[in-house]
Amino acid sequence: MSAPDAGFEIFLLMKIYLIRHAQEKILADEGDGGITPLGRQQSLSLANSLKNKGIQILLTSDLPRAQETAQVLGDVWGLKLETSPTWREIQTPKGAWSEYEKKRHPDFSYHPGGGESVEELLRRAEKGWEEIIWFAQNRETAVVGHAIFTKALLYNLGFKNYLVRNDSIANTGVTVLKVNGDKVALNKFNSYSHLRGLTLREIWERIRL
Repeated sequence: MSAPDAGFEIFLLMKIYLIRHAQEKILADEGDGGITPLGRQQSLSLANSLKNKGIQILLTSDLPRAQETAQVLGDVWGLKLETSPTWREIQTPKGAWSEYEKKRHPDFSYHPGGGESVEELLRRAEKGWEEIIWFAQNRETAVVGHAIFTKALLYNLGFKNYLVRNDSIANTGVTVLKVNGDKVALNKFNSYSHLRGLTLREIWERIRL
């Protein structure tokens, strides 16, 4: 992936679909094992619900759970993936974020488990937004990423409460931004209507953090 050109300038008019990854598979060592069979069903349901939205660009975090979600979407939409580590979830040891939520949020300067602080994440999200705009270039674009990173993007764009309140985002939940010139409107936050009709177990999975 080439870095965005600092001199790039164009009048922007497009929608950006920020998508949380599907249900992830947790490995014995707590590593990222990609997505579960249920996660693939969630991803396919999402892909079918958005296939007529004219999405032309498909971006994804380089973590397996995001890439595998994006691959399902790409197979349905006929799009190739562009990946970047900039769009990763906040980089903290497993369990450290939950502990932070209980005891330190919203202390953005704190480093959960010695990992990345929210302040550092917000700076990374600024670069992430620049990369998204550079790739999109006025085309409808989907970005498969992570809950906290999505809320960091929103915070930087002026929609601060979602991160401050630490609102939940469902597996494959969709947040839609409309970009018009230098203005960004938030059309939807955490839409998961594509998951209606699933089993009770799947309904529970869609609302988990």
